[in-house]
Amino acid sequence: MSIRLLSSLALLLALAAPADARSKAAAFLVKEQIASACEGGRGSIDPADVIERDLDGDGRDDLIIAHDAVTCTSGGQFGRSAFCGMQVCSVNFYLRRGPLLQISHEMLGGGVTVGGGPGSSHIDGCSWRQPGRCPMERP
Repeated sequence: MSIRLLSSLALLLALAAPADARSKAAAFLVKEQIASACEGGRGSIDPADVIERDLDGDGRDDLIIAHDAVTCTSGGQFGRSAFCGMQVCSVNFYLRRGPLLQISHEMLGGGVTVGGGPGSSHIDGCSWRQPGRCPMERP
């Protein structure tokens, strides 16, 4: 009886992934951005504002980090990211090039969401398939 229970538990744990599961490259950049945002202090970010998704249609996950989700427990500006102003914060876009994620664009914004399917993503009405309309283009 206990072997069945342990086997079932092991299977459930193997299938379950944490809500903020990230690639190693994304986890590194998130940690780096939090440290910069909190001016070397400690902080965290809401996992919902760390978006790994194919933005340029190459079949590989890219990355968006929105600073409005950073909370600083030390450093930063009044508990917020140092990259936030009175109304908006920095949003960083990274494209995957080989095994690395490279910064492609930085803009001010907030409440970032991504819609559309893989290869046809859009952000705030911006279609990645219409050249010249987006903050970053696939090379």
